[in-house]
Amino acid sequence: MKNRYKISELAKIFNISRQTLIFYHKKNILIPSIVDKNNGYRYYSSEQIWELFFIITLKKAGLSLEEIKKFTEIKSPIENIKFLENKVEEIDNKISEFLKIKENITRKINILKKSSVDLENKIYSGENKRIRGYFISMVNEKDEAEMAMNYEKLHSIAKKKGIRDIRYITITSIRELENDKIIPVKKIGIIVPEKIKMDKTEEIVLEKYFYIKYNDTYINLKDNYKELKRYIESRGDTPNDYAIEIAEDYSLVTEKGFAGIFEILIGIKKRIE
Repeated sequence: MKNRYKISELAKIFNISRQTLIFYHKKNILIPSIVDKNNGYRYYSSEQIWELFFIITLKKAGLSLEEIKKFTEIKSPIENIKFLENKVEEIDNKISEFLKIKENITRKINILKKSSVDLENKIYSGENKRIRGYFISMVNEKDEAEMAMNYEKLHSIAKKKGIRDIRYITITSIRELENDKIIPVKKIGIIVPEKIKMDKTEEIVLEKYFYIKYNDTYINLKDNYKELKRYIESRGDTPNDYAIEIAEDYSLVTEKGFAGIFEILIGIKKRIE
């Protein structure tokens, strides 16, 4: 290994510009071991190759030049260790934050993929469905501001409990679907996975039910309620007085307005023989 390196040679090794090294010199971040007084040429020692390598590493880690300068000025090994340990902790926190961001973006991608699939709004039947949830009862069943506030509360609760894939449950009254401009909402909740321990959860059991998968704007949501209720009645069955709406966490912006991915379920009342 050579004992001395010209500024151009060092710049070539690290694929950086001469101006960067000159800037580091002016900022007292990396001072050449020799500066020729006659021609102003800068020369760097072989040890400074490793010094520059670490400076570039710190820069890639997101440290500012002022922080890097502060590190290079520390002469105490103990202080150096303390400084670097603090930076490692900051980096770990950033990694954790970026992983959360990545997870949210990935979930958004999956929702968008689901939304790109055209659901036929076909009616399905099912039996013995159990839904475990945590609910907030509505004071005013048609107050959209109260609904929005409760959704925010539930979102916060879900995050605190470590529920990643949040799915909302809305219990709606369907007694007067034809007359109600806004479908009355009795309760709003979140589905609680079995592995999550949570006080005051409720379990909804549907022995027999019909459901419809819906992927469209909120504006057309009520029509699906009506269609499902009419279908049940056309079979000679009596639908429950309430419906269960299960929705994904994300809303989507479409040309028609805000949309979402829903599953609407209506249970069947037992026939009295």
